[in-house]
Amino acid sequence: MNQVTQMFRESNSRMKKIMAGEFRAEEISAAQREFEGQIKLVNAVISAFAIQSKNKRAMDGLNKMNIMDDGVAIDLGLGDPNMDKVKCPYHDHLIPRAECLDFSGHAANYDKCKGCDIGKATKAALLPVT
Repeated sequence: MNQVTQMFRESNSRMKKIMAGEFRAEEISAAQREFEGQIKLVNAVISAFAIQSKNKRAMDGLNKMNIMDDGVAIDLGLGDPNMDKVKCPYHDHLIPRAECLDFSGHAANYDKCKGCDIGKATKAALLPVT
């Protein structure tokens, strides 16, 4: 399940509780603001995909920036940083940052990973600064 699908499932669950009278007015207002933000996000995802599908250079740029490719939805990274997904050039699928750290930490992969910007960002996010 992708991020957008999950957001709508959570929103539908809240709506059922609202209709059953299980929410207070301020909770309904907060949920409405959250939903409006989600709609803006969906529009941004659709716009990015529309640009990507029409322009190969834009598609390559979004792919290189690890924002979007033609088979993956955006991971917002709202949870545990260890579980954020990244696009490793040596894997055919998205991998968790923790797996990126493990992969780049093996001596056999040092030459592959030493100049990787994704690996640098992963190390900055997961490793303590000393």
